[in-house]
Amino acid sequence: MAMSSFLSTPSVPSLSLEINGSPVGLVHDFREQMTVEVTAAAARGSNLPAGLHPGAVRYRVQLNRVLLDNALLTDGITPYGLHNFTLSIVGQSKTVRFTGCEFTSVTVRCEAGASLIEEAELMACSRSTVTGGGG
Repeated sequence: MAMSSFLSTPSVPSLSLEINGSPVGLVHDFREQMTVEVTAAAARGSNLPAGLHPGAVRYRVQLNRVLLDNALLTDGITPYGLHNFTLSIVGQSKTVRFTGCEFTSVTVRCEAGASLIEEAELMACSRSTVTGGGG
């Protein structure tokens, strides 16, 4: 008898999504990556780097399977018109908040009677975490 093991993930989105403090829907999962611009500094009289100086920090966030509230869509809240917004992902134990956000790509999947954002990627200027998220 063959057995296969896999990581089970819920089929229903389990994280709440807020934009500028207003709930806009649910997200199944997300991934984030932090990058830092680094500049090499050379020693006087040498062209060899003597040290590295960190620069601007950026966060790349990928949202997967986003189910937006239809009432919000009729109010005109869509990812296409948002600029410099705050995105909060609220779970049971913590809230992750990204500020200074700009969408870089959005993939929408539409079916009869429903639509969802299959994948969205955005860049953010800062990130903070608050423990004791929503319920």
